[in-house]
Amino acid sequence: MNSFSNRPPWSARTATALGIDLGGTRLKIGLVESTGRLLLMKKFPTRVQVGREALIKRIIGLTASFLNDPRCAAHPPRVIGLGAAGLIDIRKGVVEISPNFPDWQQVPLGRRLQDALGITTFLDNDANAVTFGEKWAGAGQDLQHFACLTLGTGVGGGLILGGRLWYGSHGSGPEIGHMTIKPRGERCRCGNRGCLETLASATWLVQNYKKIKNIEQIEYETAPPATRPQATLTAKDLFHLARQGEPHSLRLFKQMGEALGLALANLVHLLSLEGIILGGGLSRAATIFLPYLEKEFKKRLTLISPERVHLRISSLQEKSGVIGAAGLALERAGRRNPLN
Repeated sequence: MNSFSNRPPWSARTATALGIDLGGTRLKIGLVESTGRLLLMKKFPTRVQVGREALIKRIIGLTASFLNDPRCAAHPPRVIGLGAAGLIDIRKGVVEISPNFPDWQQVPLGRRLQDALGITTFLDNDANAVTFGEKWAGAGQDLQHFACLTLGTGVGGGLILGGRLWYGSHGSGPEIGHMTIKPRGERCRCGNRGCLETLASATWLVQNYKKIKNIEQIEYETAPPATRPQATLTAKDLFHLARQGEPHSLRLFKQMGEALGLALANLVHLLSLEGIILGGGLSRAATIFLPYLEKEFKKRLTLISPERVHLRISSLQEKSGVIGAAGLALERAGRRNPLN
């Protein structure tokens, strides 16, 4: 699957699909043409704290409202693509487990959305959707072998190998965020210690800064900005502090860059990749952590010249997951087996 030709999956070049990017912090919904052009996108807080059933109903309700928007109704989508964090059974449309949604096990999210809205829905891992989006319409269009990391609430990852999205034997793609980087490090939400996610995610940055500064632990970004208690910090706040030279935030971004550099060198050595793309909201802080990443990457990459590896920031930014999810749905709608 996923040949990434310039022709759309259907003969009509104006065919559209809905793309949904379900993150731990933000829910994004967009209308995408079969050429990869985003026509409309809306963003909402995810509100994980409301619980599984209430959150599923929220996703369905927000999607139904989006479909009723006159701008969407003028270009009705033929399919829906939904990217969600965690282990995904893409054949069944089931979220098996998700570190972003602790009470989700074996949730038939794809079927729930399809039954409620009456539109064929394809579920995939959110990082796979971002990776597909970058290959289809973003920073990876000229690359045949690359990894894409999504730096946000957690750390996701996808692979394009031989020009195609790689799913592996379990059908869900790689879990790059759960590579062990520091064996005796902090406990990850997955149960392991020292995962890349505990060193390079927005959640980790905020939690550790609060520990350093002895700030009361408040749920990460669960309230709208106007109603947040003053003690509630976000990764964006830490980025601004680091730009101002605040030492504790700078040290955390330094550790983040070094952890990413180590992880990426391992990936390139293992898979002989020609490129790395960094996406997700935290990639906007690259001006802070990228120098540390590059230094560690060059130090660790001993068998392949670092100059041969393209290190890029996502060109689609927050749109990549929506565009990629829609693109995957368009591809799969014309194929019987999505893994072929």
